Amino acid sequence: MKNINGYALYNVLRTTNSGFSKWGFAEKGGKSHFIKEFIDPIWPVCQDMLDPAMVEHKKQICEEYEQRSKLLYRVINDSSDGNLVRIEDFFRWESHYYLVMEKVDAISLDEVRRIAVDDKLRICKALVHCLGRLHAAGIVHADIKLDNILFRKLPSGKVTAKLIDFDNCFWEKQPPKPDEEIHGDLVYMAPETFVMMQNEEGTIDRAIDVFALGIVFHQIFSGALPSFDTASYDYPFEAVLDGARLEISDAIPGKWRELIARMTEGSRESRINLREAEAILKGESGKPSEPETVPVPGPIPEPATPVETPAEPTSFFAPAGDL
Repeated sequence: MKNINGYALYNVLRTTNSGFSKWGFAEKGGKSHFIKEFIDPIWPVCQDMLDPAMVEHKKQICEEYEQRSKLLYRVINDSSDGNLVRIEDFFRWESHYYLVMEKVDAISLDEVRRIAVDDKLRICKALVHCLGRLHAAGIVHADIKLDNILFRKLPSGKVTAKLIDFDNCFWEKQPPKPDEEIHGDLVYMAPETFVMMQNEEGTIDRAIDVFALGIVFHQIFSGALPSFDTASYDYPFEAVLDGARLEISDAIPGKWRELIARMTEGSRESRINLREAEAILKGESGKPSEPETVPVPGPIPEPATPVETPAEPTSFFAPAGDL
């Protein structure tokens, strides 16, 4: 099977639920890994066949992408104390960039739905905590959804959750421009994201993650989305934009029902933030709240000199141990 920078693929990389990438699993050093190939940008390998100006333009795009990604992944790893899956490697191989993470032996959502309420509470607290750490670092995940949460059974038999897929992340102080294309799942889209896309004005921030996480919590507890008029609307954000409130299932414990309602408020100004959410749950979780903001690195500087194609593939991250 194909070998990519020392990672021996178990199978052909696939595009299922992957957006603008391919993914699969590979072995290196006796350990299994998740590996992702980014479709874009593409390093110009056959440079003799391209106009020199086009080659330099493509190189510059790749170099800037690589610098942005390395900085982002460093901060994500620094923010992880277990429930943000660490990036173990990031490198360019031939014409494409690759990201490597630990392979998590996940259990199914059906299994999660059958566990005790106390275990679901623990999972949701872990997600509040780890996403709060990301926000404290100045990063918005921007693609919170059930597919980007892996549920893992610990040796003790308890179940925890890990947050994955940082492809859509952005610095909160450098949000997408109103006319930029925004990728994400419409089921979890916050109302202000749609308004910005439709009107090409406004801005988005960490509150979009809070809205999406509220939807996820409802699914974890009840197995379904919050109720709304599905005859009139296809997605929760549509109902909220029309002035309706999402109906929270009575099967969800009282404190969490109130919390989910506040997380899915239509106005981002009225929506609870994760620092406030963790403070509400502090009596149960015993974890302190994270600081709301920390200094965020400024824009990536232009490369001082062109970076030539290295003779050997370059790797950024040292192998990480088990979390």
